[in-house]
Amino acid sequence: MPPKIVFGVNLNFAKYVYGRKRVLEVVRRRLGLRHVEMVADNDFGAVFYVNAPEAFRDYHYQIHDHAVAQGVSIPSVFTVYRDAGAIANGNPGIRESAYLVGLSLIEQAACYSARSAGFSLFTMNREEAEDPERYQSLFFNAIEIWKRWMADARRLGVQDLVVEMSAAYREGCSTIDDTRSTLELLDEYHEKNPDTTVPVRFCYDTGHGVSPIESCDDRDREFQAWLDAFPDRTTEIHLKNTDEEFLSTTHFDGEGGIIEPGAFLEAVRDTLTVPEVRIFLEVPGKRGRELGERRTIQEHAQSIEKVRGALGELGYRQNEKDWSWEIPGS
Repeated sequence: MPPKIVFGVNLNFAKYVYGRKRVLEVVRRRLGLRHVEMVADNDFGAVFYVNAPEAFRDYHYQIHDHAVAQGVSIPSVFTVYRDAGAIANGNPGIRESAYLVGLSLIEQAACYSARSAGFSLFTMNREEAEDPERYQSLFFNAIEIWKRWMADARRLGVQDLVVEMSAAYREGCSTIDDTRSTLELLDEYHEKNPDTTVPVRFCYDTGHGVSPIESCDDRDREFQAWLDAFPDRTTEIHLKNTDEEFLSTTHFDGEGGIIEPGAFLEAVRDTLTVPEVRIFLEVPGKRGRELGERRTIQEHAQSIEKVRGALGELGYRQNEKDWSWEIPGS
């Protein structure tokens, strides 16, 4: 059965432009969407959370209530920054600080009644990654913090965590084999602790691709291969256009790029076995200049129409009860 598709937009295009309440209005009224992936307030969120947790929660409860009033859902919270990825830093104090960043993100997800909170697996500096023993040690340090987050999410009522594929080999989950082995480690921990942890799902990003220098297997740069590898756990997709070297992030404007929305969505329809997949258009905007901000809205609107058109051509129809996309009779 083809998966139900929840199509929305990642809010990184609005970072430093609109406040959280205003951007929900922009998404609903100017982009015509009903679903968003909230970008976490990591620039102040973790400190705010640690210093005043009740005020932090009240702030995000108000955002949730405003989303409901606008008819917009927040099924997922992700970080546009990579602060939470510093769980693989060699300094234990930095690792613990990064843990708190992730915890604040999970708290935000809980306040929004979001199903998921998502992260990259970790970040790692080149000088640390180039030492095999050091890399291995820091990898397992990061996994231990993921285990803590899995327990935090269960305690807070968030249904699952989502790990996003990386575009850099040293940062894990950049190849199919590496991602599979990492997810197996996290699966094993959840299976041993089913009542106190949540499962970890997978987010595929069409703009991420490890370089041929880091992986000679072309499958690691092909979306069909990734979907084939994780058909039963790809619950989220970051959708964008990019170039052959995966160095740019662009809209679907018909001026080049390797991602064609119709072909990609057809692969999603025919490959994934999850009952529902959340697909968020994720293209950063030009922050701080009025001209760039206006152009960003226009380009987002054009890409959204291309995606909607592709969904319609593939047999999907929008359900006005929850504004998801389904194939009638499937």
